[in-house]
Amino acid sequence: MKLSDLVRETKYLEIKHGENFDLKGVTNNSLKVLENFIFVAVKGSIFDGHKYIDEAINKGARAIIHSEDVEFREGITYLKVTDPREALAEVSNLITGYPSEKLTVIGVTGTNGKTTTSKLIAYLIEKVFGPCANIGTDGANIGGEIIETSNTTPDITEINRILEMCLKKGIKYVTLEASSHGLYQKRLDGVHFKIGILNNLSTEHLDYHKTMEEYFKAKMILFENSDLTLANLDDPWGEKAVKLFENTLTFGRNERANIIATDISKSAKGISFKIDGVDFFIKTIADFEVNNYLAAISTLKAMGASLTELSEVISDFPGVGSRFEYIENDKDLNIIVDFAHTPRAFEEIFKTLPKDKKKIAVFGIQGDRNQEFRKLIGKTVSDYGIYAVITTDDPKFDTYENISKDIVAGMEDNYSAYTLIKDRKDAIEAALKMAEPDDYVLFMGKGEEDFIKLNGNEKTPWNEKGAIREILGKL
Repeated sequence: MKLSDLVRETKYLEIKHGENFDLKGVTNNSLKVLENFIFVAVKGSIFDGHKYIDEAINKGARAIIHSEDVEFREGITYLKVTDPREALAEVSNLITGYPSEKLTVIGVTGTNGKTTTSKLIAYLIEKVFGPCANIGTDGANIGGEIIETSNTTPDITEINRILEMCLKKGIKYVTLEASSHGLYQKRLDGVHFKIGILNNLSTEHLDYHKTMEEYFKAKMILFENSDLTLANLDDPWGEKAVKLFENTLTFGRNERANIIATDISKSAKGISFKIDGVDFFIKTIADFEVNNYLAAISTLKAMGASLTELSEVISDFPGVGSRFEYIENDKDLNIIVDFAHTPRAFEEIFKTLPKDKKKIAVFGIQGDRNQEFRKLIGKTVSDYGIYAVITTDDPKFDTYENISKDIVAGMEDNYSAYTLIKDRKDAIEAALKMAEPDDYVLFMGKGEEDFIKLNGNEKTPWNEKGAIREILGKL
């Protein structure tokens, strides 16, 4: 595609023409600029792309998209726009020819359960219809090839690159985790979703969105860009979504839902339920997982799969790492690793556990969560009588001391048994040492993440399950 052709199809306020050339790509990351690229200067909360324009040009960028006044260099084309993020999406989609239009893309949004639901849908699609790629928290899985991504919902340039790879490999289906940040920051602009799913909504990211209403609005961007929408009718925000999008299909335990789970029973091996008389069995004892499975079943049914064929394959789903994952041990302890990092996720896990067993939870909170969020975490832990070992998660630009103080403040009016241990490995060891046979020891927040952000956004290597197993071997 020639730059001149792209310019004719692009919205801009002002233009300074440079030399025409064959476009090779677009990026908002100066480190990824190659010869004959367009560089989009995006001004974010931490980095301002306008400061990296010279670096981008020196690396081969021959066109610059910007929103602030800049110094012009000879031979370079400059397009001034109102919204660089919107322009980045527009240009990326034009260069790649809107690859999502040639695929069946399914987006999953919500506060909790996005990863499990999107991977489960991908698994079921593979069993029933054929190969399916997945993009989310753990990177992108394209026919068994794992590609690291920058965020749960990557930038549109990464997404389009992945979608192009799917087309080259003959993969027709893609599931994608749509985060509120990704939606609001227009990382998914121009992506055509066949199906959009809302799992649930609870307190999270209010440091960014400020209110639950704004958080909900961000999530609904997915629905605005989906041919078919599905929502959890057990969740009040799902109810609200249905009122806004009248043709939304629903799932849940609510008798008004289109897909209803009935006759739910739990054993040591898993959970059984029925949908329209068809028996389902899932290999988890976590009650909250039922709605994730209902979301997936509803999606596949909407795509044309029968409940019978879904019931035959769903029990073989291997699950997702660090999602209510048991760690085998010879200490007779119930050790669980989970990615839970919100008050709602904590509560759902605690509700699942036997009431007559002692529970110890090792956790911290990220540094970019507000004081209210941290207090709510503390309150949730204390409400369920959990012994808390409060440790480091990702303090980023905050401090462990500030974060732990806020968590403890949320425990003050209730049961408040806790220990403060800053070093996460030391905290793991302390929790395992104080546990007795048959106790539940929960390690929450990090999950499969292979880092801890101790200093800003700098990543320090970390392996949660590896640390647990190492300490168990010494006890």
